[in-house]
Amino acid sequence: MKTLVLLDAHALIHRAYHALPKFVSKNTGEPTGALYGLSTMLLKVIRELKPDYIVAAFDRPEPTFRHESYEAYKAKRPEADEDLVKQLIRAHDIVGAFGIPILDAAGFEADDVLGTIVEQTKKLKDTKTIIVSGDMDVLQLVEDDKVVVFTLRKGIEDTIIYDEKKVEERYGFGPKAIPDFKGLKGDPSDNIVGVKGIGEKTATDIIKNFGTLENLYNKLENIPPSGEAGILKERIVRLLKDHKKDAFFSKILATIRRDVPIDFQLPASNFQINKDKLASLFGELGFTSLAARLDVF
Repeated sequence: MKTLVLLDAHALIHRAYHALPKFVSKNTGEPTGALYGLSTMLLKVIRELKPDYIVAAFDRPEPTFRHESYEAYKAKRPEADEDLVKQLIRAHDIVGAFGIPILDAAGFEADDVLGTIVEQTKKLKDTKTIIVSGDMDVLQLVEDDKVVVFTLRKGIEDTIIYDEKKVEERYGFGPKAIPDFKGLKGDPSDNIVGVKGIGEKTATDIIKNFGTLENLYNKLENIPPSGEAGILKERIVRLLKDHKKDAFFSKILATIRRDVPIDFQLPASNFQINKDKLASLFGELGFTSLAARLDVF
């Protein structure tokens, strides 16, 4: 069985930026805390997961289809610090120095690129895919133990692998239902509204009992205006009916796309870390301790 590792590079650099102090390189004067964290995570991933193939996906600076369809998408997020922006740009050099190919697509986010790669490689019977991300949105891509997510619980060292069983333990339902769940609950971090008045517990109960928004609303069509839909109280039924459009639109925004216009092929040769190029860049950035770790590869 071959192992394909997919890096949600944008999410990883964000996690590292908020988890580590704001280091500055003595050699170049540039901010390096997030770059150090990203480099540490990549060394850990390569050491522990031993990928046969590894690819990184990045966000692009221009608006995505989500911004174009919903002007308020991610509008409540504060503007990125200048130091973070500099390191997001520089992160491409870090990933490139590792010898990891980079993919992105105009109008789409990094996790849409990952979702498309998962879709295009799902027929490869001898390949297991591990998505590495700090963003729990990618859990919707988990499939049995063939597509799993390696993510961070705290900081940059405390990690956990989610297969389908782990997702069900966390949410009470499977990976495919996560967009439906967010269609009801919303997602404040992305400014996705969901159904006003429905919180996490109610949304969880609804998804556990109805599965999908489509099934839920099919059942609701047969409920009189003052009636209850089994477990649903009259107030909840009214909220769901009043905010049906919001629910389905929020589900669309929360759904990772699998049809990005890329044609992914596995790299022609197995991954090998580019120790010489990496050591040179680590030296430039002042990452002496990380350079020393390269001897084990």
